[in-house]
Amino acid sequence: MRNEARASVNIQQLRCFEAIFRLRNLTRAALELELTQPALSKSLALLRDEYQDPLFVRTPKGMAPTPKAHAMAELVRAALHIVDVDLRTGTRFLPEGASRSFTLCCSDLGALHFLPRLLAHVRVHAPGVRLRFVQPVQQDMALGLASGEIDLVLGAYPDLGAGIYQQRLFTDSHACLFSAGHPRIGHALSLAQFLAESHLIATMPGSGHHYNIVGRCIGDACGTERVAAQVPTLLASPFILEGSDMVLTLPTVSARRLAQANQGLRMLPCPLALPPLEVRQHWHERVHHDAANAWIRQMVFDLFADAGSAMTRSTARTERTVLPLKRNAQAMVEGAGHLRAAREA
Repeated sequence: MRNEARASVNIQQLRCFEAIFRLRNLTRAALELELTQPALSKSLALLRDEYQDPLFVRTPKGMAPTPKAHAMAELVRAALHIVDVDLRTGTRFLPEGASRSFTLCCSDLGALHFLPRLLAHVRVHAPGVRLRFVQPVQQDMALGLASGEIDLVLGAYPDLGAGIYQQRLFTDSHACLFSAGHPRIGHALSLAQFLAESHLIATMPGSGHHYNIVGRCIGDACGTERVAAQVPTLLASPFILEGSDMVLTLPTVSARRLAQANQGLRMLPCPLALPPLEVRQHWHERVHHDAANAWIRQMVFDLFADAGSAMTRSTARTERTVLPLKRNAQAMVEGAGHLRAAREA
């Protein structure tokens, strides 16, 4: 009599059924499944009890399936195919046929750097994928990643909180952007000249972006009286420079792109010692194993990671630990203060 208290048939028992049906031999079936023969026999006994049928009987030619087993065979194979193939395939992300949107969070200059190449790549390899960029606000970035409203944060941001992974993409230096007709800057820019010039400072309030620290360091090194203007956006800043004698310090990648796009601007390396800018991508642990999120992370990495990152691609370390950006920021501010004190002395 069937034991009503026992658990339902499980996948391992169905694998036992399929192996016995295909091989017609208990010993060979146990070897293939890496089970002991008593364990296989126990599974067969449970199946017989569940379906109230011997399922397989011994004959001179091996374990012969009963009519019930023959009727079950295709259904069992279909069930195993769902588990082994369909469910696994369903978790894959196939970009060429996908139709979905990804939300990326970065600064306006970040969008200028990332967006053109990302769109060009997506247009060819994932034409149904849409990209949406949003502006960064530090608290909202963490909440957005946690809720799924933001898929990736791109840029030089500090710790975004618990459960956030990060991966380094590239390191950038700083450069100075100024009007091509600047009355005092020629083919080189010395530190003394940098400190004496008027500066345009762009801020990204509330974002926690590394560039905000750079702006404070320039103010501390040159003196607040040398900060001629402050604006709340980086992207508008180059247009303000035209026809002025101000200097704008930007990440080198962005400064180069803006100088190339505007013949009225020139670029020179920044003579003030500033630590390099570490640009990273950040995502939430909730989507760490999500196939779609992994695809866009890999795409960003492939398109923008520098040679140092690419060399460690197979073991690219994704960390949930906080980088010592705050300690670096403090050192930057202190160093700028010492520099100003020396200049005034």
